[in-house]
Amino acid sequence: MNTTDIDLTRRTEPLSLSDISRAFGLSRSASQKWHKPPVQAATGKPADGRPALHAVAEAIGVPLGTDVLNSTRPQYPVSVVLALGKALGYLDADGRPTEQPPGKSRGKWLPTRPTIDPATRKKRHYTNHLATALNVNNETVEMGLHRGYKPYLPPDGTDEMGRIYWWTPTANRILKNAGTTTRL
Repeated sequence: MNTTDIDLTRRTEPLSLSDISRAFGLSRSASQKWHKPPVQAATGKPADGRPALHAVAEAIGVPLGTDVLNSTRPQYPVSVVLALGKALGYLDADGRPTEQPPGKSRGKWLPTRPTIDPATRKKRHYTNHLATALNVNNETVEMGLHRGYKPYLPPDGTDEMGRIYWWTPTANRILKNAGTTTRL
């Protein structure tokens, strides 16, 4: 099935994990990971982080009952699913599916467009967005950050998948510091 089976902009009833995966064009295991607490690879025990769906619900002020939090067959409100899709880059700002980046299945892929922070609704820009604006490859930006080179400023945060990002004003300061006239 494809993403056209579920139009999140028109849906009103809660979504199961299978529905969420189908809406984003993913396998069910992806949404299962967003429902369960992250697990530490070394110990097999839950890590300190909250599941992405739960963190997004809290960020947008949608309380989830114990029937959702503890269920093996949870039903999530559409508003939570829309916010998660926008935060991870599967949906654009209007809630429509985005094009999927190449190599998405390998680890923490980077969204092709800025994502939307669930709590603030501000745009988040990633290393690949800076790389494109600076006309360099993504590895150059990552290495510059790691080595503390100017013009790179520290990231403003990490998203629900642990990817670093900058808010638009910070990203534009980086571009200005680099001497380019391009702005995001």
